Amino acid sequence: MIIIDAVVGNEKEDTESFEAKMFYDLEMMVLVNGKERNEKEWSKLFFSAGFNNYKITHGLGFKSLIEVFP
Repeated sequence: MIIIDAVVGNEKEDTESFEAKMFYDLEMMVLVNGKERNEKEWSKLFFSAGFNNYKITHGLGFKSLIEVFP
């Protein structure tokens, strides 16, 4: 499965990406009661859903490419 979404806590991000990510997070909380996840939270979600492995590639602006494997 391929997911394109923000991963909070990426230490390689610049200030502009960080600000965009926080604005997006605030927008999700206000409009749809959503939240952004850090890598540990993504991992817990994938493994509890029965997936065996995942790979996160940062670098799509403030979003990341998340590949999840069965």
